[in-house]
Amino acid sequence: MKNKFWLMLLFCLFSSNVMANITLFPTAIDFNESARQRSQTLTVINKGDKVQTYRVSLIALEQDENGKYKNVEKTENNADDLLVFSPKQFTLAPGKKQSVRVAFKSLSKVKEGEYVSRLQVREMPMGGTNKTKEEKKKAETAQNGDNSEEQKSVSVEIKMYFSASIPVTIYKGKDLLQKTEILSAKQNGDKLNLVFQRKGEISSRFELKVYDDKGEEIAKAGPIRIYTPNGKRNFIVNLKDKNSKAKKIELFDALSKQKIMEKSI
Repeated sequence: MKNKFWLMLLFCLFSSNVMANITLFPTAIDFNESARQRSQTLTVINKGDKVQTYRVSLIALEQDENGKYKNVEKTENNADDLLVFSPKQFTLAPGKKQSVRVAFKSLSKVKEGEYVSRLQVREMPMGGTNKTKEEKKKAETAQNGDNSEEQKSVSVEIKMYFSASIPVTIYKGKDLLQKTEILSAKQNGDKLNLVFQRKGEISSRFELKVYDDKGEEIAKAGPIRIYTPNGKRNFIVNLKDKNSKAKKIELFDALSKQKIMEKSI
C-alpha cells in the first residue's frame, strides 16, 4: 500500500477584468433606472489550455485611498439584492466563451442614489477532468508505481485557481451630483503624484491627460474610479520620460468623454 498523498492548495487572486486564464468583457456594467435597457451581457472567455468550470457570484470589495481592494463582508449601498444573473456555473473548453446575462430588479423600494456590487467569475476544481494527457499519465504512474521510498513519500500538488471581477453599478435618480477635483500634483522624475477629491452623491469615474509646456501630451490614464464613501484617491501617472515637465492636467468624464476640468501645475 502506497503512502502517497496529494495536498491541493487553493489560491484565489482577484483582478478588475483579466486574471491569468480568465478574460471578462466589458470591464464594467452600468444600469440607469430611466433607461429602457434592464439587462446586459458579460462575456467570459477561457484563455487557458484546459477545460475549466467557472462559478459566478457577487462579492464585496472595499477600495482604499491608493485604489487597492480588500475583501469585506458588505459595502455601503451594495446592489446585491437588486441584481440577478444567469448562468451561475458553466464549463468552457479552451478558447471558448460564455455569455452571462445580468439584469436589475425593481427599484421602487430603494432611495435615489448609486448602488454598486462586484460580479466575480472564479475557476472551480474539476477533479481529473481538466488534466492534460501528460498529467493523467503521471497520476496513473503514481497510483500503479513500485513501492520505492520515493513512492512512499508525501507529495504536494499546488493548483492555482484564478478569479476576475467587474463592478456592476445601478443609478436611481436623474440629478445625482458628482464632482472631481485635483487637490495636489507633484512631479518626481518621470512620475506625477496626484491626489483627487471626490464630491457629491455618487462615485467619480474619469480619465486624465497630462501636457507639457508646449501643449504636447506626455501621459494619459484611466478610467480612474473613486468609490463612495471614499473622498480621496492617490494616483501615480507615468510620464513619457524623466525629462518631461508636466504643466497642465485635463480630466474627462469616463462615460461621456467630455472634459470636466483642467488644472495648471
